[in-house]
Amino acid sequence: MKAVGISDIGRCRKNNEDALYVPSKEDDIQNLFIVADGMGGCNAGEVASQYAIDSFLEYIRKERDAHGEEDIPDLLTAAMTASNRAVYKKSNSEREFAEMGTTMVTAAVQDGKIYIAYVGDSRAYLFRKRELSPLTTDHSYVMELVRLGSITREEAASHPKRNIITRAIGIKETVETDAIVEKAMQGDILLLCTDGLSGMVSDKAMAEVIDKRITLEKKAQKLVEMANERGGYDNISLILVDVGGKK
Repeated sequence: MKAVGISDIGRCRKNNEDALYVPSKEDDIQNLFIVADGMGGCNAGEVASQYAIDSFLEYIRKERDAHGEEDIPDLLTAAMTASNRAVYKKSNSEREFAEMGTTMVTAAVQDGKIYIAYVGDSRAYLFRKRELSPLTTDHSYVMELVRLGSITREEAASHPKRNIITRAIGIKETVETDAIVEKAMQGDILLLCTDGLSGMVSDKAMAEVIDKRITLEKKAQKLVEMANERGGYDNISLILVDVGGKK
């Protein structure tokens, strides 16, 4: 299994409030990938995203030995809860961190399965048989409208309130996490990203890049370039994972 992560400031922001976790060979936690998109005044957004990831990993380190494979969704959800609690506590500890929060999407790959847990509008996609399909559904105002049938997915992509999220890590004392389990297949590529990518580049255009016969690194770089070419209005962060899987 191979993975590549990139976080780019984009063309309009003064600082990068996104954070990533892609394990190196030396890391004690493997096969786990995280993308977070922070928000808040001053530098609080970048504090929130990194602190959320650090708190998530800390919980995993403490609790993973007590969980079997069938418990992975519960472990990820509990780690999200712990992360939310930690960020919320920190946001209330100092004025400079007040009301900070972050989206977060995490994926664990183990024994032929992909486990996803997420809060907010950072997304997980699965590239399979030359098609890119979203595994997550944004916790956002416009997706609520889509679910109600008030607007279409196409209309949601350009809606003026598309950046309003309905759930985030650290904003409230508690948070509801959604979890997904997907069986991995040979050739699968997993994409985790912030809305700095998904909000600027269509699913079809992303699929065309991932389908190219180039290295995983070049695919990731090309996706960032495309988001910047389309304006780069937000920070752009993504992780591509060549999952492998079985036939």
